[in-house]
Parts: sequence; C-alpha cells; structure tokens
Amino acid sequence: MFCGFLFIKNKYITPKQPSLQSEKVQKYQKLLGNAGLKGNLTIYKNGQRIWQYSTVGDANSSYLINSVQKELTGGLVMQAVSRGKLSLNDKINKFYPNVPNAQNISVLNLLEMTSGLDPAGPMGDAPYNNDDANAQKMIQDTHYNEQNFGKWDYQDLDYILLSHILEKVSGQSYETLFDNMYVYPLKLKHTDFVWADQQKLKEINFLPSGQNIDMNAIHSLLGAGSVAMSNDDLYKVSADLLNGKLLSAQNKAIIYAPGNNPSHYRGGLYTKGDYYESNGNGCGYCNFLRISKDGKVAVILQSMDSSRYGDLSNAADGIYADLFGK
Repeated sequence: MFCGFLFIKNKYITPKQPSLQSEKVQKYQKLLGNAGLKGNLTIYKNGQRIWQYSTVGDANSSYLINSVQKELTGGLVMQAVSRGKLSLNDKINKFYPNVPNAQNISVLNLLEMTSGLDPAGPMGDAPYNNDDANAQKMIQDTHYNEQNFGKWDYQDLDYILLSHILEKVSGQSYETLFDNMYVYPLKLKHTDFVWADQQKLKEINFLPSGQNIDMNAIHSLLGAGSVAMSNDDLYKVSADLLNGKLLSAQNKAIIYAPGNNPSHYRGGLYTKGDYYESNGNGCGYCNFLRISKDGKVAVILQSMDSSRYGDLSNAADGIYADLFGK
C-alpha cells in the first residue's frame, strides 16, 4: 500500500509534486505581464495545483467571480431535479405566473438563455437583504421579446430567476442551498457572498478591486454574480461538479450538455470541444475558467483589472491550449 511517501535509508522522502517546466514559467509570466494581470492564475493537472502565479495577493486571495457563478447555480438546479423538486421541462408560470410569457418558458430555456426575457429597467432598487422583494422588482421590470424566444440571448436575469425558483421549490434561501452543496461539504475556506461582513471578507482574503460594489445591485444578481472565491476553491467546486462527487455522471451530462444554441451554452458553461469555458466581468473584476470535461485539468485566471478583459481571456485560452490542447 502506498501511503504518500517513500522510505529510503531511514529517511522519509515526500514524492515530488507535479510542476511546470522553467521555459513554460518564463513564457507564461511574460504573457501574463503583457496581458496586464492584476491577480492570480493557477494551473491544475490531475486534481493538483502545478503552477500558481500572483501579481497581486496570493494563492488564497478571493475575487468576485461574477458570471462564473452561473455554473454553480446550474449545479444547484440539477441537484433539485435529481431530488424531484424540479423538472427542466417545468414552465415558470408554475413558480412566477406574472413573468411575461411564463406559460411557455421552461426551466431549460432559462438554463440555455433562450427565454426571450430581458430587463426593461435597472435591477437593484429593492432592499438587498430581501430576496422576495428583489424577485418581484425583477419581474416588474422584465420585458419579453418574442423575436428572441428560443434564440440564445445572454441575460443575467435568466439565472437570477432560476435562483428564486430554487428558493421556492426548496423553502430555503439561495445562500443556504449554496453553502449546503458547496461550502460545508467541500470545506471551502475562501468563499462567501460579497455582502458578508468585513471580518468574514477579511477571513476569506477578499481583494477589493477599488471599485465600489453597490450591495443592492449585487444582491439582485443572487445566483448570477454575487460570490467571492479563491482559485483553489473555484477549482475544487468545478472539478467536483464534473468528476461525479457532486453530481452523477448522468446528471452532469444533462446540465452541462451543449445547449440548443449557437454558443453551446447550458448550465453556466460553454462547451468548447473537449473542455468547458466560463467567463465573468463586473465591478472591476474579470474571471476565466477553462476546465476539461472530467475536471482533471484546468486553468483559472482572476484579476482586479477588468479593463484588460480581452487580453486576459486570450491569455487563459492560450495557456490552456498550450498545455492541454490537442
């Protein structure tokens, strides 16, 4: 039986951890410098961190992950489906009959962003600590565009609405559902909602971007962009959603299948051949997840300068392709 060390001449020698070749390190440092990284990039292979590079903060720093959170909301939806509380074919008038065209829009439409819904007014005017008030405000300001029904149209409100539906079918807050599926069982130490108190944000090593975060607006995003996570915590959750620890292989195949849309988007992830992609941008932060379908290899980049979004996205793509592309 192998117990994690080698015994040679009365000495315990820890096996060498996987690492990155020096020429790759130099290449990627230059690439990330040119791209304007103000944060952290981490590379994972076989479930282990093989290289971590920070220009601000350290490996445990957490960032607002923005739309990358939608992948985790997708996981919560599939958990509810597996427990019989929800069906992807359910029409949303079952939960919120006042949503325009609710009788025709399904949960799957929301997951694939083909609902035809878009905001007709600014979100975030309701008290941030009242989920029901936020839901009603969102519905009041939701517009139905008939021409977009069944067509892919990226809208945060699809996942905000999914978050409130999860609360309805479970009788629990989205925060409680999130913590019970991810934070507690996976023992995440650098993850919380950004409206947590300052002491808690300090404990998770949250790095402020320098831009003011409007708590009303950020709470109105709920399951679409309101959580702070470190790279390691984000990798742990993403990998376990894909490797069978949090979702069965069958349920993973359903929720993260290529969507019925040109972008192959479903459940918060874009299918890109043999890997998944997710991106976030807001409040000064930008975030990029590139991960294999089995969760074994990944590149995660988070930065506090969203003005370099395009350059950093290209850097994440280039590093993943260089290491893991076929």
